[in-house]
Amino acid sequence: MGGAATGDGATLGALLRSIRLDRGMTQEQLGEATGLSVRSIRDLERGVSCPRVSTLRLLTQAWSLPDVQVAELHRLARSRRDRTRRLLRRAAVE
Repeated sequence: MGGAATGDGATLGALLRSIRLDRGMTQEQLGEATGLSVRSIRDLERGVSCPRVSTLRLLTQAWSLPDVQVAELHRLARSRRDRTRRLLRRAAVE
């Protein structure tokens, strides 16, 4: 799901980047810890792509996040996916 980094995508991306930096990790280190590519991590942090549930699981496990933060990440990702679906449906109708 590509597109401009707006709304929940930008917020989610900023939060992911903030958590990574708080953990003192580079994108390369996070990639090694999760098996994700640096490009994927960069796109997530920029809000260009939306993480799948499995991707969020990899990230939250690598960071050993508390349940509250895990829930917030999932909420933001779900909101982003829902918004994207609505936009796609609307475009298909037009």
